[in-house]
Amino acid sequence: MKSYALLTTLILALGANTANAQDKPAPNQIEQISYFRADVRDRPGCLPSFVEGRVRWPDAIGNPAIDCPDAFAWTSLVSAIRQSFWTWGTDQTIWVANPKPICLPGQSSSDCCDPRTIEPQSGPTTGSPPQGCPFFPTDWTEPPPLTVAKPNPSHSHDFLKTLDPARVLRQEEAEIIFRNRPFVRYTFQENLYNKESLGARFTAMQNWISEHAPFANPALTVDYPTDAVMFKVDFLSQAEMLKAGLISEKDGQGGRLDPPNDPEHPYVTMRIDETIAPGNEEPQFYYLVSVTAASKALPNWHWYAFEHVKNLGRCDYTGCNDAFGYRARGINVGGAFFGWNFIPPKTENSKDSSNDIVFRTGTPYTVEETGEAISPALEELFAAAGIATGRGPEDPRVPSAEDPAWKSYRLKASQTSFVTETGMPTHAGQSITEGGFVNSASCLTCHSQAGPDADGNPGVPGIGSRTDLNLFGLNQTVNGAPEPDWFFAEGTTVMRSLPMDFVWGMLNATCVVPDGKTGKCKSYDGPQFAPPVGRIEPELTTRKPARVKPRTSSHPNN
Repeated sequence: MKSYALLTTLILALGANTANAQDKPAPNQIEQISYFRADVRDRPGCLPSFVEGRVRWPDAIGNPAIDCPDAFAWTSLVSAIRQSFWTWGTDQTIWVANPKPICLPGQSSSDCCDPRTIEPQSGPTTGSPPQGCPFFPTDWTEPPPLTVAKPNPSHSHDFLKTLDPARVLRQEEAEIIFRNRPFVRYTFQENLYNKESLGARFTAMQNWISEHAPFANPALTVDYPTDAVMFKVDFLSQAEMLKAGLISEKDGQGGRLDPPNDPEHPYVTMRIDETIAPGNEEPQFYYLVSVTAASKALPNWHWYAFEHVKNLGRCDYTGCNDAFGYRARGINVGGAFFGWNFIPPKTENSKDSSNDIVFRTGTPYTVEETGEAISPALEELFAAAGIATGRGPEDPRVPSAEDPAWKSYRLKASQTSFVTETGMPTHAGQSITEGGFVNSASCLTCHSQAGPDADGNPGVPGIGSRTDLNLFGLNQTVNGAPEPDWFFAEGTTVMRSLPMDFVWGMLNATCVVPDGKTGKCKSYDGPQFAPPVGRIEPELTTRKPARVKPRTSSHPNN
């Protein structure tokens, strides 16, 4: 009888759920496609803690970056804040202007760059870093100030201000890519900071393949250490923030805010020297609106993006997915709670004779609409790590870990693979950096194209863009698995591009000795441009390293 009663209860419950399902409209086409982007990416048990100054994971979690990509994104953010990422190296301190060649072993000269200077010291060295050489700012007592070029005024068409306001802000942003010490050290010591060395490394790899295939030479492969971090921050100036209505000069009670901010969801602020013209810098307050970052915890890096909660259109097109930090409203089906990790993009009826369902873009995703609330796990992680525990910034000119403004940011997406297990291309892109092409953005795929040709220039033209255009006429970007012919001429081992381990910073590399305005260098030959061989196994060190052969007659610089 008990079994019969239980069966009857289940049938009645199913009937009730079916009736409720019939009352609810069937998912529209946008909601159906969003299903492929709404997956729960963290496995059960992804509960990191912060103990004795470091993040710890449960024993059952074998590889946090794979098992818990969303939680790992939050712990990566916590670690970067605690390490004061705003003091790290930048593209301008790594791929320096007017670079000098690297010093050879035993060589010490003001005309070359000694990679030993990047090794940790007992304290900062007195003075300024040498001109023309990579450096880590905190290694010196007088590093040059952090500067950004004054953004050019946006000429975006007026219709974008409504349909895609993030694209308009993208034209005004100041983008700074911070890179931690392991990243800077590897780039310097591996001689990857000037065009001659990048081109020479390409040639050395091509020579190796031509002479020694199928055997690989790890010393020629660009492979950053597992603790390397890239941390790209999008800032907007105070003038642009006020113009866009994102901040206010007064608080909720009418009091004056100095500097202006959002009283309900404050922004992290930083004072940066804005370069109006060479030698003409003017300090300005800048506001952190979004972050795109990557940690080399995985061979293809672990990628993640954060957005300020008030960014207009932050979940447009692809939605927002976070299985750890903030819980959204989700849905209740039969008394069970589903989908709290996903905020779908907004839709509306086209209001014409077709009655099509279309994206509704460029509006805020307010907490009242999404139901977002910080999870107990993130609350505990922040508290233990000392993040957002204060009442305000210690100094609005410099970010601080205690600033409660860190709770204004939301994880947009994490990304660890090119495609899903069912072959669907994965997407990750935040509204500011990828403004205008968020719906096709993939950090992994775009950055997989990074790599030099024989001249130290990008081997894959287009820098992640493809020939498809969106309805605004803006380029879309590559996504999904990389194409083999980006790197090798089809059916051959003739190289087109040497993979740079997903690092587009190489675009900032310049020549030690430029060949006029051709974008090429006078010469790519010589021991100071040759790749190092320090990673070859000890029993192989007696073998001769791959040599950079002279250019073929087809090269214009021969």
